Amino acid sequence: MPESPETDRKEITEIALRIAKENGAIGQMQSKEDPIGFGLVAVLVLAMYDVNTSDFEAIAAKMGEIPGVESAEVAKMDLALG
Repeated sequence: MPESPETDRKEITEIALRIAKENGAIGQMQSKEDPIGFGLVAVLVLAMYDVNTSDFEAIAAKMGEIPGVESAEVAKMDLALG
């Protein structure tokens, strides 16, 4: 979540995708924006990881350190079967 509506979401997205890749993201990654309200727009990073070897809380903490980011969290996790 950016600190304010004026925060550069493009820069946040670029850094967040780099952090995801550096921390073991597998294959194609995506980003999208989700309007929250009062001009705030959440930046979502969608990535796949090996659930057995990834530290999701640590990855979210690194994303929370991006300049202009108010908070970062793992919003959703699904397991692929098959």
